[in-house]
Amino acid sequence: MSIRLAEEKDREVLMEMVNEVYSTSEAEFWSDGYYRINDEQYDEYTGNEWLYLLEESEGIIGCVLLKSDEPNTSCFSMLVCHPDHRKKGVGKRLVNYVTDISLSQGDQAMRLELLTPKHWVHEEKVFLKKWYESIGYKLEKEIDFLEMYPTHKQFMKCELVFSLYEKKF
Repeated sequence: MSIRLAEEKDREVLMEMVNEVYSTSEAEFWSDGYYRINDEQYDEYTGNEWLYLLEESEGIIGCVLLKSDEPNTSCFSMLVCHPDHRKKGVGKRLVNYVTDISLSQGDQAMRLELLTPKHWVHEEKVFLKKWYESIGYKLEKEIDFLEMYPTHKQFMKCELVFSLYEKKF
């Protein structure tokens, strides 16, 4: 397995995987037509060297987006694992990789965003919250999803919040 920056040649496979994983895992959140990543975003992410992918001989099996959040802090999001490779350490490898990048840049903290429903429990999100906490992330605050992405309202089936976590180094 190897991790590298996403390139133009990865566009179709990576976008299909990301959108499929999100449409399946967050089916209760979104109406038809919602997408997690489009061509414009892919261009932005690859142009800024923010999108990393994990591949093995059979192809791309995961990805993660890493941005500088503010001075001395990075933020990762869009952590995706192909459904056929879940519970095999893909997420852990990707998180460790971007954490190493953050540390090598001299960052003092790493943040992450986890989207959750506001008024009910989503078991996969509960699992992720526990996993993030087990690797040192602490919940900092929750904010209304629409504060960050008001244009997505048309696709929302329920009220959503971003749970913002941080790990200090």
